Amino acid sequence: MTRILVVEDNPITRKVVLFALEKQGFTVVDTVTGAAAVRAFSEGGISLILVDLLLPDMDGFDLLARLRAMPGGAEVPILAFSGLLSTYDEARVSTLGFDDVVNKPVEPSRLVQIVRGHLPSPEPANAEVGRGRRIVIADDDAVQRKLVTIRLQRAGFTVIATADGEEALERIRADKPDAIVSDVLMPRLDGFGLCMAVRSDPEVAKIPIVLVTNSYLDEQDRSLAWRAGANDMVVRTPELREVVLVLEATLSQRAPARPRIAADPDVERERLARMMLQLERQVALNAGVTQRCALLSAELAILRGISEAVATQHDIEQALCQVLAACFDAGGVSLGALYLWDGAGLRTLRFDHVDSWRSEEVDGFFGDRELLLDAIRSQRLLSLPSDAVDEARGAAVMERARVRSLLVVPTTYKGESLGALLMVSATEGALGDDRVVFAQAVAGQISVALALARAFADKDSSERSARTQARVLRSILESMGEGVLVADEDDAITHWNPATEAIFRTPRPPSAKAWFADRAFGGDRATPVGQAQLPLARAMRGEPVDRMEMFLHRDDGGAWLSVNARPLLDEVGTIRGGVAVIRDITHEKATAAQLMVSDRMASLGTLAAGVAHEINNPLATLLGNLDLAIKDVGDLSRELTGVNLGELSEELRDAREAAERVRNIVRDLKLFSRADEEARGEVDVHRVLESSLRMAWNEVRHRAKLVQRFGGVPAVYANEARLGQVFLNLIVNAAQAIPEGRAEDNEIRVATSVTADQRVRVDISDTGSGIPPEVVTKLFTPFFTTKPVGVGTGLGLAICHKLIDAVGGQITVDTEVGKGTTFSVFLPVHHGKAAPHRHAPTIIPLARRRGRVLVVDDEVAISKTIRRALRSEHDVVAINDPHEALRVIVTGERFDVILCDLMMPTGTGMELHARLLEQAPDQAANMVFITGGAFTSSTRAFLDEVPNPRLEKPFNITNLRAMVNDRVGMT
Repeated sequence: MTRILVVEDNPITRKVVLFALEKQGFTVVDTVTGAAAVRAFSEGGISLILVDLLLPDMDGFDLLARLRAMPGGAEVPILAFSGLLSTYDEARVSTLGFDDVVNKPVEPSRLVQIVRGHLPSPEPANAEVGRGRRIVIADDDAVQRKLVTIRLQRAGFTVIATADGEEALERIRADKPDAIVSDVLMPRLDGFGLCMAVRSDPEVAKIPIVLVTNSYLDEQDRSLAWRAGANDMVVRTPELREVVLVLEATLSQRAPARPRIAADPDVERERLARMMLQLERQVALNAGVTQRCALLSAELAILRGISEAVATQHDIEQALCQVLAACFDAGGVSLGALYLWDGAGLRTLRFDHVDSWRSEEVDGFFGDRELLLDAIRSQRLLSLPSDAVDEARGAAVMERARVRSLLVVPTTYKGESLGALLMVSATEGALGDDRVVFAQAVAGQISVALALARAFADKDSSERSARTQARVLRSILESMGEGVLVADEDDAITHWNPATEAIFRTPRPPSAKAWFADRAFGGDRATPVGQAQLPLARAMRGEPVDRMEMFLHRDDGGAWLSVNARPLLDEVGTIRGGVAVIRDITHEKATAAQLMVSDRMASLGTLAAGVAHEINNPLATLLGNLDLAIKDVGDLSRELTGVNLGELSEELRDAREAAERVRNIVRDLKLFSRADEEARGEVDVHRVLESSLRMAWNEVRHRAKLVQRFGGVPAVYANEARLGQVFLNLIVNAAQAIPEGRAEDNEIRVATSVTADQRVRVDISDTGSGIPPEVVTKLFTPFFTTKPVGVGTGLGLAICHKLIDAVGGQITVDTEVGKGTTFSVFLPVHHGKAAPHRHAPTIIPLARRRGRVLVVDDEVAISKTIRRALRSEHDVVAINDPHEALRVIVTGERFDVILCDLMMPTGTGMELHARLLEQAPDQAANMVFITGGAFTSSTRAFLDEVPNPRLEKPFNITNLRAMVNDRVGMT
């Protein structure tokens, strides 16, 4: 049976704690003093200790030291009860060995949760489950995060705790843990989003993930968790037994591993929908928190009511002692007194919980009554020790009171002295500024209570309070960004704040129904909403409305609104009108649409990169073998004099030219799908334009002739992929401005030049229909489009403008209706150092000697092609597995050149290079990397850092031979 030792001298707090713990089945050992606590602990069987920091015979820090020094004291969790702590005491709590803090006033549910978190599990945790394993946990609730940490550490895990999904993702990528345990509902990045991010990252995709929740309990939630990449989702329990069981099964491979998954828009949409549902539930729960705050406010009102009731009670002393005992215990003070001054003498009320002082000691202010009377008459705060009081005099008072600090706060009302409040502490310096503020606040409450006891007229103060509340309410309504509209039961609009006026663009109307009847609202842009279904009308019928979205038709096009509405009830619950809170969400909807488009574009870019990479491998084989075949046919025709090979050579060259066109298309795909979208540097404008024209050719060729007038222009400072996106958009727009079927009568001109201010100018002109003047001013506005629904999003030109502006450039338009349009892009010249070119030499040097070449590529066809190209001059060894290649080299074989694919299913060229640097650095220097180009950011960084050359797929056989002969000649 679990026995908990409670050391608390305040009877109210002690009663709450005992009730909360005993209700949960714990056995409670109840003590009041530190000495009694030491005796109780020495008898044994204590599982956890709760200690008040301020006790009659010693402070909690001294008791902590004594308990820790006793046999078994170092292993027992000791928690501190605390009200208002000084900065000094806060530091001591965190450094002297308390396991946790329970704040006063004590909340029973929170107390039980903290206590359970520090108690040993009923069943001993299997420490072998997590031995030698690291686990990352993500939870935004500090208490839950600490409890999960404790439970998993008992299971043997090394725990890395993080406060949300984004922080967890950073630690996961940095530390590569053995498993991940995450809450679901978190800010910034929730648990589902964390799963999706981990599963989409190849470096950490296979790490097991367990989601823990007490909110997501539906079967749809479990299905979503599995689709997002979680190994399991379990309900949070105090012991986390289910989490440990799932981790044990997953880490021991009894549960199926989750593979890396691709981004799924359906999962993302369902995730957002489920998250919105949970947020709605949380709002409902927060409504309970709001109610609790209202109850606390009511408790404060009751405290004031007690003060008011003091005037009508005969036992005034008892009422004040009860109130002061509760207030001061919450403030961390257990000893004190209230002196009541009637102008002629003093009456004393004590509020200590044990017999610490004799009555004559308190009444006489510990031998110096005159010091107390001086503070009351002068209405000045008295603090000991203090420079304002003679040191010997103050020391004598504190010695007789048997304390180290003393504070006297006068109680006054409208300049009249009513007495003084006494607070003492056994710790020197404990009554600092925070306690002074607290004491002054309590003294103020006492002053009001005492004043009410003497005079029953509080009309003036009540009226002042009402006027203040009205001013506060008016200020809140006027400063709110949301519109607030209130109508009474007679349909008159009584409140209409400035935000409402800005949304509807009209001053407050007298009547709600008549005003709404003149407005057009829709559930979307086309479907009208009847007046009876409007949120305010529904609220006035008694129906609550939450986040109803409507479209308000206005002269400027309209706005999307989100409306909450509630009935306006009187004190007996009768409906007296309605309240509506209105928020303009037009910008949010536009942003959401833009994000959806951006997500689709990112998906297309990823797809294009993958297609380009997959084409490159067979294309490299095709081009290489065509080159070899052309050479072999040429050699054969020279050797076999008189043999007619027909058109074989020409057919091979035609095939070679067609393959080269495919190569250019793949290169263009790579340009428009590069991952380093924000990297800027030296860019060849003509190369980007040519790629963009090839990509848009299918749109152009049926509508217009293409005219290119490229001048001699320098390189520009930009991002190649982003610039290609801009040019492609402008070229497609130019083509779509011309109707199909009249290509001979129209043209699209693309020209480059250098301006007088040394900027590169790119003009894209068309002979299309032109743009009306009223449209030109809105061209670069997001979501504005003249194209039919489903054809344009209204984002293209806005994005072009943003991208060009980001690199310090400019985009302008010159247009005339019926004659055409010219978009001009002005770009800054690149003034940095020219990027080094890594192109292989085109002149093949003669092989000075026969070298040894190792080809490491998982594509067998590519290995065969390379062997055919090089075998006449060198000895070529082909290996399809990088691990086998490492074994061959480590066992002693040496190669003059190692042609290694960068990305392979069983390993990467980067990993092979790293292992060779450790075990055969001379061979690492001989590596030449072969790449298909679909780089991650890590591979780009690697190739930029290492000095080794690289060969782009599909490679040219001539360049391949030149590079290998050159490298062999160097060794």
